[in-house]
Amino acid sequence: MSSVIPKYFKVTQIKSTIALPFKKKNAMKTLGLTRRLQTVYHKITPQEAGQIAIVKELVKVELSPIKKSRRKMRMERKSDPGFTIISKAR
Repeated sequence: MSSVIPKYFKVTQIKSTIALPFKKKNAMKTLGLTRRLQTVYHKITPQEAGQIAIVKELVKVELSPIKKSRRKMRMERKSDPGFTIISKAR
C-alpha cells in the first residue's frame, strides 16, 4: 500500500485584503494571490509555510501531490455540455 506524498500547497484566497496591514497585503502578493477565489500552487518549503502562516485567516490551504496548470483547473470547472458535435453544418 503506497501513500502519495504531497509536494505542493494548494492555496486559495477566500477573503479580501482590503483594509489590512501592509505586512499581510505583501504576504498575499508574495504568494501570488491578487483576488478572491484565486488558487495557486507552491512547493512545500519553510519559506512558503511562513508566508501562509501570516495570512492563515485569509486563505484555505490543502496539500496536493501534483501541481495543476491554470488550463487544467479551468477545464475541471467547465461543465459537460451533454452533447458532442460530429460535424458542422454547411
